[in-house]
Amino acid sequence: MAEKLPSLSFFFPAHNEEGNVEAMVGDALRVLPTFADDLEVIVVDDGSRDRTPEIADGLAAKFSNVRVIHHQPNRGYGGAVRSGLRASTKRFIFYTDGDRQFHLEDLQRLVDALPGVDAVIGYRVKRRDPSHRVFIAAVYNRVIATLFGGGFRDVDCSFKLFRREVFEQVPLDRVRSDGAFFSAELLVNLRVSGVTMTQVGIPHYPREIGENTGASPKKTLRAIRDLLLLRLALWLRPPTR
Repeated sequence: MAEKLPSLSFFFPAHNEEGNVEAMVGDALRVLPTFADDLEVIVVDDGSRDRTPEIADGLAAKFSNVRVIHHQPNRGYGGAVRSGLRASTKRFIFYTDGDRQFHLEDLQRLVDALPGVDAVIGYRVKRRDPSHRVFIAAVYNRVIATLFGGGFRDVDCSFKLFRREVFEQVPLDRVRSDGAFFSAELLVNLRVSGVTMTQVGIPHYPREIGENTGASPKKTLRAIRDLLLLRLALWLRPPTR
């Protein structure tokens, strides 16, 4: 990398990730200083019922640039990402999930694509998840493209890099979903607000520790509700002049 970022916030949501959280923070402290000397690492514990909060607090006590946000009760994936974005204080903001299905070294792919745009959005080159999840994701991406316009290859890919100014241009209050629809709603709002984005393929790896919670019927129904509410809001929004 020719030049480091001036400063970087990195966060990841963690819900019942006691087997991954320490390794995830370790990965961040090992890899991310190569991208920015001024670095903060934020763990968003989203109402975990295992040892995730205890382990995360221990890491924050040990490392001065590690912080923990606790949700009690669980706020959902969107609520966790929103908290991480709001807590981030540095010039650039990077986030991924806490299941270690991405390698943080691949942040280089996002940084290389950053010149000239406000945000770089990853997409999974080959998703390494069970076939039923891959099928559901393909249908979901097609639905998003049909209702909101094409262009996003993988709306739920949790490997994204933003300039901080993005969230001054598009306040997070505009993104209302606390659930699975958050990522898609965020990207749609950024696009209609004129935020410049590019997309980059990122390798994806199987989960080695823990279990994916999957989409429960309740979460699915909430995502459908949030999707329809956003589509209605965009239809009713006065045209820009």
